[in-house]
Amino acid sequence: MDREIQTDRRREEQSSSNRSEANRGRTQAHDGSIASCPQDGDSQDSKRTRYLLPELPEEIWHHIISLMPMRDAARAACVSHAFQSSWRCHPNLTFTEETMFSKESFGKWMGDSNDKRYIREYNRNVGNILESHRGAGVKALELELYGPCNTKSYNRLNSWLQIAITPVLEELTLLLLSGKAKYDFPCSILSERSGNTIRYLILGNCVLRPTINLGLRCLTKLDLYEVRITGDELGRFLSNSFALEKIKLAYCDDIIRLEIPCLLQQLSCLTVFGCSGLQVIEIKAPNVYNRRAISYAIDKLSSSLPNLETLTLHSHREIVGAPMVPSKFLHLKVLSISIRNWSNMGGYDFLSLVSLLDASPSLETFGLSVSVERKYHLIVGDPSTLRQIPEHRHDSRLKDVKVTGFCPQKSLVELTRHILESAMSSLKCLILDTIHEYHYRCSGNKPDMKCSTLRKAYIKKVHKSVTATKTYIEGKVPSTAELSVLGPCSRCHAL
Repeated sequence: MDREIQTDRRREEQSSSNRSEANRGRTQAHDGSIASCPQDGDSQDSKRTRYLLPELPEEIWHHIISLMPMRDAARAACVSHAFQSSWRCHPNLTFTEETMFSKESFGKWMGDSNDKRYIREYNRNVGNILESHRGAGVKALELELYGPCNTKSYNRLNSWLQIAITPVLEELTLLLLSGKAKYDFPCSILSERSGNTIRYLILGNCVLRPTINLGLRCLTKLDLYEVRITGDELGRFLSNSFALEKIKLAYCDDIIRLEIPCLLQQLSCLTVFGCSGLQVIEIKAPNVYNRRAISYAIDKLSSSLPNLETLTLHSHREIVGAPMVPSKFLHLKVLSISIRNWSNMGGYDFLSLVSLLDASPSLETFGLSVSVERKYHLIVGDPSTLRQIPEHRHDSRLKDVKVTGFCPQKSLVELTRHILESAMSSLKCLILDTIHEYHYRCSGNKPDMKCSTLRKAYIKKVHKSVTATKTYIEGKVPSTAELSVLGPCSRCHAL
């Protein structure tokens, strides 16, 4: 009996040694490359491996393999034919140089990026793996393409996308890593039901020219890097993406006007960087706001969007005054700022916005809307105690200014007086509306329409604001400009 046990052990050790030698022989060429999987057929080695595996239903093995990283799942398929069917159903495919090559091969590739052998091997392996997954249903695909940049390569990429983009795909990342790439992404592939399950879409260094409205009804995140697409084409691309939550646009230079429609009710994050052609940003989506939008615009937009002509900022929280502007908005002509903060606005220094105005030498129209419900720093004493910034005069082109929600908050009055002094020769119209923008006004000539209901205490505050304009503002208005002070409606808000 002991002799039989020893004999079995020797056989097991010999079999294990043979398996190790066989595996080394299969993987030596690529040192772990996931492309070196065995072909179909039952070898004695695979039968023994299957015999050693626990008897589990095939769908459970599929699930176990699906939880493994792609490279590990491929290696398991190389070891055993029992895992090959599960590998061919692996739902997450990541094709990068790290996953497709061993460390040694990757190091050689990075050491000689002009060696086309590695690119050919890379593309061949990607094609083989995708072919083996045809019809299996890929859920997540990440593909980095290194070239070559020619029609043959792009046709091959189109065939790969045809395999991967099916009604089960949820995540797609496609990055062309050559600066010479001129790949036209086949938008038509997303126009049918194949695109309706995609939740995350990341595209880099390609061309998007949608000619019809697409699916993408489940899309929640869109990242575009160096993508050739216009603002109108982006709108067409996202025409049905009502679930969209995040948009990131980086170096998309063909976008001149960016409009975010109100239909994108779920959108809460918009990031725009390095889009040198962008001139106008208009955001109507209700949930897109920046708690420190003014500070962000000053820190980032002046350098990343140098050709911007129209800028609208909505901020729900500005804790401190605006910082100094690091560079200029040389082409900015229209600036609108809306600040809403129900508790901390009393301490905000509106006079600090002078740095933003002075950094916009071409500015012609400026609108400021503030909402202050609670206590704020009132003007105390003679107007001569108000701060002035005497050395910030420049050749202003500012013509039209409107302040909505104007009140006798000290720094707000100081900002208004500074605007009058700096734009004395160019200003044509100054409108001070003492009612918050979220309160609508009646038309005045239609008896069936009325203004928003206002509390008596609020109406009294508004009357104080009107009085403040006479004390601190009227005397500063140049003769060439028209001042309009809008108080409570005498018909709807009589005390």
